[in-house]
Amino acid sequence: MTEANDAAAENQINKHAPVVVVEHSSMQCYFRPDTEELVYIADQEASTFEQHWKDMTSTVNQFHLAKAAYSSALETYEQAASTQRLAPLSDDPHALEVIAAETRLEKDRQALREKLGEFSTQNMSYDDVVELIPVMGKGQKNKRGSKPARFAYVKKGYFTQNKDGRKLHTVSLKGSEKKGAQESIYSKDKHGNRRIDTNKLKEQLTTLKWEKVKLDMKDIVSWTGLDIDPEALNKDFALFDWAQSWNESLVGKRELGASVDVSGAAQFMRFVSNVGASVEFDPEKGNIALKGEAKANQTLVSGMVNLTRYIPDRLGWALRYTTSKGNAFDMGMLRLYLAGELSGFVGASVQVEAQLQVVVVDGREQKLAGQPNSRLPRFSQRRTQGSVFHQQMAAEDDGLSVSAEAFGGARVEGGLKGGLQWLKPTPPVNENAPVIEILKSSGEFTDFCNIGQSIGAMAGVGAGGKFHCTFINGRFCFHVAASVCCGVGAKGMFVCEVEANTITEFGAWLIYQLYRLGYGFFDVVERRTFEAYSQYCVMQIADVKSKIYNDYNFGKLSVEEVSTRFRKFVLGVADKNKENLDASKRRNQLAKNIISNPADLLLYTPETKGVLLYLLTRHGIWDHLDWVNRGDKWIPDIYSDRKDAVIWVLKSIQTRAEWNKVLCRMTADGRQLHSDDNQLAIIEQQEQHLVNFLKEGFNRDQDLYKAKAELATIYDRLKSDVTWGYALAMNDSAYYKCNTGHNAHYLQRCTLGSFEQQPSRFS
Repeated sequence: MTEANDAAAENQINKHAPVVVVEHSSMQCYFRPDTEELVYIADQEASTFEQHWKDMTSTVNQFHLAKAAYSSALETYEQAASTQRLAPLSDDPHALEVIAAETRLEKDRQALREKLGEFSTQNMSYDDVVELIPVMGKGQKNKRGSKPARFAYVKKGYFTQNKDGRKLHTVSLKGSEKKGAQESIYSKDKHGNRRIDTNKLKEQLTTLKWEKVKLDMKDIVSWTGLDIDPEALNKDFALFDWAQSWNESLVGKRELGASVDVSGAAQFMRFVSNVGASVEFDPEKGNIALKGEAKANQTLVSGMVNLTRYIPDRLGWALRYTTSKGNAFDMGMLRLYLAGELSGFVGASVQVEAQLQVVVVDGREQKLAGQPNSRLPRFSQRRTQGSVFHQQMAAEDDGLSVSAEAFGGARVEGGLKGGLQWLKPTPPVNENAPVIEILKSSGEFTDFCNIGQSIGAMAGVGAGGKFHCTFINGRFCFHVAASVCCGVGAKGMFVCEVEANTITEFGAWLIYQLYRLGYGFFDVVERRTFEAYSQYCVMQIADVKSKIYNDYNFGKLSVEEVSTRFRKFVLGVADKNKENLDASKRRNQLAKNIISNPADLLLYTPETKGVLLYLLTRHGIWDHLDWVNRGDKWIPDIYSDRKDAVIWVLKSIQTRAEWNKVLCRMTADGRQLHSDDNQLAIIEQQEQHLVNFLKEGFNRDQDLYKAKAELATIYDRLKSDVTWGYALAMNDSAYYKCNTGHNAHYLQRCTLGSFEQQPSRFS
């Protein structure tokens, strides 16, 4: 028995019977796709060589299994947390299982790192591997009908060492090295995408007139002791299954990831993505389901992975920061959602390393890379402490800036996608139902900004701190240090922007933070940026058919230009000139828009509400002469719609602190009227101003009492304190009245998204 036919197992049937030896034939012939070579292993080295790549495959597979187990443990923990109050982490069996799975994952991650070598942030790469396809050397399956391992991966250094020591020999199939042959088995289709030409592959193995090479092969067969007929290679199912499946996996693709890639970086990505463990992959069935905390849709023929990942995990974590006055502020639950194309060594590092860094390529694109020698904060820390940060920038927040050429073989045309998500409290279906139904979920993670696709035009966005919001080129933008989202050890920063599809959720997030602060100053957002949002809200509710924010984007407006537009708008609506009938009509339309869209008021700042009250209560000669202002009721009531709109604005106020803030900002620009020593007097003055407007009509005495009573009723039902964890609602709703304390289930019973398996394309 040769070393290539080592005993795989021995079975002693009984003490009198002979030992039955089951032989395992180690592979001695491989095809190397990148160089188009057949690789033959010496008989005495075949077993050692095979054990090397099996160990490599096993290490990667164990790592992926550990990731799946960790994800399952998180799923179990989340399901338990959504239905019951959990014990402290040290006593909770679900939490202990997560911690145990986390420990196993880190152990297997370290074992994989030892196989791969350390990720170099200078070269943006790991140690190379060589991708091989085991060849049976026969035109049919072996006696048991099973296929050999689909792919084998060996360290490039180990491969070279064996080649230099004459323990393996290679024979090239490239046409350029053989008389009468075609150039290569790789060609381009009509779309310019690289494919494997199976006809050329067959020609290379059979009909070409390269007798000397065939003679060399026969010598190699004799040297290695292989039971392979070189003439039968043109029928080897392993080679042709490989070529066919790779081509089929790319059918219909016309964009990124549509070409065969056999570069060293692509080989490494396939290895790290656990292709070697996919022995029974059937290309006709298409997909293999993988499960892990990071979901991947993989087109590995092109060496790419489309990754979806939640940071720090899908449970998110509590975000807290210290304000400029030294006070600690709880911003609720936050998580980072990432989706993008990963390729090459850099993409592989995201799968392997526990921590991340943000790399800026050519000063215009954000890319992800793994951060070696670091890890996410442990589960126990994430659940008990959350993410705590100060606004002061640190050295690691700058991150890496590299050129596209230096980006470790990773393609840069596929941008990083994703966004920041906050745990938005879930409102009831009907907040005015006689009996408020039990909420199925106390909250749901919702995007409030997206990762910027092109950051070249966002210079200066990072000047304000670790978590900072500003307004640049017509968009609200965020600079968020990776360490805020991923914990200590992460490097670089994410530049995010509020797009048209997230402007509403940005408003919901911002207003809820103000609510949590008791409507104090929220220094995460620049003052001028905050003003720009308040002004945007006023102009948007006044013209609901227009897409005001899209106009900002298109015009790349600055905060100064937004302010100029706002001042012009206010002058047009507030004009009381007796010759300006248009201003009266615009005030009427503003009132109708508010009445038709009252829920939008819950997304507005106190400054916005103050300006709206100011505009609604302006009236002059034309307002009295315009019969439309008498309303459409049986008994005419002057300013009927405007009065209703005023009441809607007041009903959207959440607390007495906001009431005071709104009334003190009943101005044309939303700026406060009071100083610290006369706030109460200003509030009383503004309340009287509202009463005077609401009592406009024929029966002035009766309206006066009614208006005063209505204002007093609204104020009396307002809460003095924040009821954290409940959705905002109109203050006359049953839901608002029911919520008198903090929501104990807010951080637990929430909707996190599906844990279901997502298919991954192995090709």
